[in-house]
Amino acid sequence: MSLRVRERYEATCGGYDELYRAEQMEKYAAALKRVKPRGVVLDAGCGTGLLAEYMKATGLMDYVDAYICLDYSSCMLGIAKWRLGHLCPSRCVVVEGNVESIPLRDKSVDVTYSFTVLDLVEDLDAAVRELKRVTRGPVVASFMKRLPRKDRLMPRARLLAVTRVDVILEV
Repeated sequence: MSLRVRERYEATCGGYDELYRAEQMEKYAAALKRVKPRGVVLDAGCGTGLLAEYMKATGLMDYVDAYICLDYSSCMLGIAKWRLGHLCPSRCVVVEGNVESIPLRDKSVDVTYSFTVLDLVEDLDAAVRELKRVTRGPVVASFMKRLPRKDRLMPRARLLAVTRVDVILEV
């Protein structure tokens, strides 16, 4: 992921939840209805940790043994760390990293979710390889409808849902 993307998220992290909460919650509801979290969960591109908030509010966090929040923006991770400290302090961890080079062992995660991240990476194939490398089970990713990235993966992915803004795939 480029430094330009990181700088954009660093600059906007304070208002991210206010701007995108409703849109993100719509994606989470659609995706997690089809692919339930379990065991070790990776939120690749976690932003401010809204997925963990959604999972806690819907009771889905009860099926999670460990929750890994990975993001490229230290500002977003600061907010996520605060949020996770209130939601799941004993089984949640925050990791700064890039989805094109995930600092986790092979097949160390049961389910991975990556919402609105793969549209931003420099090397889509490397990012998908990394997500699959660290995950034993399903990898769920959302793509903005208006951007062409999803078209490269759709022939070999399973369509899970379509929201107002995104297409959600199991890649």
